[in-house]
This record gives sequence, C-alpha cells and structure tokens, in this order.
Amino acid sequence: MKKKRNIWLKIGAVVIIIASCQTYLMRNYFVIGPGPVQKLEEMVTVETGKKDAEGSFLLTAVTSAPAGILSIIAAFISPNIDITRRAQEIPKGMDIDRYIEIMESLMMESQVVAGAVALKKFGFPTVVETIVKVEAILADSPAKGMLKHGDIILAVDGKRVSTADEAVKIIGQRDPGTEALLTVGRQGQIQRVYVGTGPHPEDSTRAAVGILVSSSFTYDLPLNIQIDSRNVKGSSAGLMFTLEILNQLDPTDLTGGQVIAGTGTISLDGTVGPISGIKQKLAAAQRGGAEYFLVPVENLASVQKALKRNTGIRIIGVHDINHALAILDDISRRNNGNSGEY
Repeated sequence: MKKKRNIWLKIGAVVIIIASCQTYLMRNYFVIGPGPVQKLEEMVTVETGKKDAEGSFLLTAVTSAPAGILSIIAAFISPNIDITRRAQEIPKGMDIDRYIEIMESLMMESQVVAGAVALKKFGFPTVVETIVKVEAILADSPAKGMLKHGDIILAVDGKRVSTADEAVKIIGQRDPGTEALLTVGRQGQIQRVYVGTGPHPEDSTRAAVGILVSSSFTYDLPLNIQIDSRNVKGSSAGLMFTLEILNQLDPTDLTGGQVIAGTGTISLDGTVGPISGIKQKLAAAQRGGAEYFLVPVENLASVQKALKRNTGIRIIGVHDINHALAILDDISRRNNGNSGEY
C-alpha cells in the first residue's frame, strides 16, 4: 500500500512540474511558425477592377502563439519554427488585446498605403495623412528614458516619416550601436531626441530602437478598395496588396501566368521595407507552390540562408514598387520565350 502511495506521489510531482513548466513557457515565450498562404485575388476587390489573371499573387504570413512544452520540442525539430521571448514582442504590462489592436492598426495602414501607391501609378489623386505614435518601450530598449508613451514621431535623422514602416526602415539603415535623431511631438511641443540603437532581433546588421508604435490615419481614395485581411495582422502585406490592386486595374496580367508569393511593407513613396519572420514566410511560399518569392532587399541575405536546398523557388530582392513591376515584366517575358534580367 505504501509503495502504491509513493508511486502516486511521484506521478503527482511530475504532473506539477510539467504544469509549472507549461505555465512558465506560456507566460514568457512565443512560438513563431509558417502561417497560411492565401490567394490575393480572393482577398482584394477593386472597384472597376478585373480578376482575370492566369497566375496568382500569394500572401504569406506567420503564426504566433504562446509557447508550450510540445511546441518547444517542435521548434528543436523543425528549422522553420522559432522561439522568441514574449518581452521582445509585447512590452511588459501591455494587455494582449491592446497589442492586437496595434497590429490591426498597422494592417489597416498597409491597406490604405497600398491603395494610394497603386492608384497613383494610374494617375489618380490620393490623400493619406498618418500619425505615428509611440505605444510602448520594450524591456531592453536603448530608448528607455528618452522616448515616452504618446510621443508622435515626425522625422528620423531629419527625414520626415509618414508611416510607421518608414520610421523603422530609416532606423534599420543605421549601424547598430549608433544614435538616431528622432523629431517627436510631445505635449504640444517639438523635441529632438537622440536615441541609441541595438541590433535587430532577426538581423544583427540592422539597427532597432526597441519600441512599439501604432498608426492612425485619414485618407481619401477615388476608388473603393475592399481588402479582407483574414486575421492577418501587421504591415508586411503592403507590397503584395499593392501588386494585386495594380493587377486588377491593369489590362496586362502582371503575374505572367506564374504563381508569385511575396512579402514586404510599402511606404507612400513606393519603397519596400523589411519584415520579420522571413524564414517562416519562405516555408509558407514553398508550401503554397510559389515559383517566385519577392522579398525586401534587406531580407534577401536571410532568406537565401534559410533556403537550404534548391527547391525550384526563385527568391528576388525588391527595392520599391517600380523595381517590383520591372521584375514581374522580366518574369513574364522569360516565361513567354523572351530573355530578361532581374
């Protein structure tokens, strides 16, 4: 009887340890993995536009969820799953619902900016006005004590910024460890603040200041553009939204009959900016049968490193929307028997 009791005590102790580990992991870590792959023609509808492309543009995404014992094991087994500290994603004390709201605001910004960039290419007048606000400073941010919640970012290193992604891109072009000059609006006054930078969590060659920003905006676009983001959040779909909008308005099939996946933010001037989760998005593109994968030039080295073997997918770095269109033209000509250069 005593022996059986000892066995149950040991089992109970093991259960408590496992439960404690599970709780600790869920509170402190996230698991990042490949997300869904979706055809953009099914997500985007443009007034007066046509959905008659022979090929497809694909949106790639990542999944993010609190870590657990099983997902930690999966991360060690799969090269496409990463573990990240919660503090790198969500500032301490921030409610998860508020974090989701911020990511949704960035998604909305990317949709509006994508529409404005695409319509400008066809000569339509557009109006987009945005405000980039500091929501939180991450735990290990070099900006601690320099920036405050509610600061409005007006310019970085003397360059006016219109969107959150423009601010991220300009800072990312610095060498980690150097100071960035931020012009901010604070309590009705304009201040110039020198902020230290550190290496970006995903790319140590790019600088980051470790802050979380949100975006609010007003806009006036002459055509109605409906985008169903299907629970995808953040700003990394901007490039592909822009290409799909253009494709529905352009009588030429920009896909060239190919399956083309991609990722990247988009700025009002058409510049394509870097994103996170590039390794997972590559895996998603491969799973979706993409023949080409368009990525921001800043992510090119990382994604090429993640491509362990030749799987038939071609990865191409993109600078801006004009560069992307030139690439698509070359893809079309190559697949119609004409030579071209990327």
